[in-house]
Amino acid sequence: MSHSATFHLSAVLSSRCLVFDSGLWGGNATLINKPAVLCWEEGAEPSGGERMRVPAGAPGPVGALFSGLKPSTPYLVTVRARNSAGLGPASPACNITTKKPPPSQAPGSIEWNLTNSRIFLNWEHVKALENESEVTGYKVVYRETWQGRTRVLETNKTSVEFQVPAGEEEDYLIQIKVLTDGGLGGSSDPIRIPKMSSKAQCRNL
Repeated sequence: MSHSATFHLSAVLSSRCLVFDSGLWGGNATLINKPAVLCWEEGAEPSGGERMRVPAGAPGPVGALFSGLKPSTPYLVTVRARNSAGLGPASPACNITTKKPPPSQAPGSIEWNLTNSRIFLNWEHVKALENESEVTGYKVVYRETWQGRTRVLETNKTSVEFQVPAGEEEDYLIQIKVLTDGGLGGSSDPIRIPKMSSKAQCRNL
């Protein structure tokens, strides 16, 4: 085996990165082609890094996910092809830097309004600190209390509205989470919205 693996990086967040091979893996890792991936902190010894082998027979695009990384920290990644003859030479090391951590602050000053079969939500924008990832949007997760069917909405605004089935008898639980390039940030406490009523309802939290 005289050639090294080629790869690219995807989904680099504050605490993880995903490594995809762009040549040898070809969408499926086979028994005789299981790349070995090494990731270590820049300035440290490669021998102390985390090693991962792409699983054999994985369907579709495959890669190696490294988690538990330090935020705002440079790392090096190499890939070595493997077949029945053993490991090939390592690819040139690729430099990555994990992103800043997401804000821990949760969305606040949440107001909700329930009118017939529509729920309206708005909240204050979360402002990231200098050492935190900028807020890119929000994820609104809601479900019926007992049935547990979860739905998700994403928005780059500080308000959202959605319709729920008319005549619904279950209360709704809603959480608002911060979205950033560095990953998910703080989450609001669960908001309970009482079952549907013919009267408009409004609450400040």
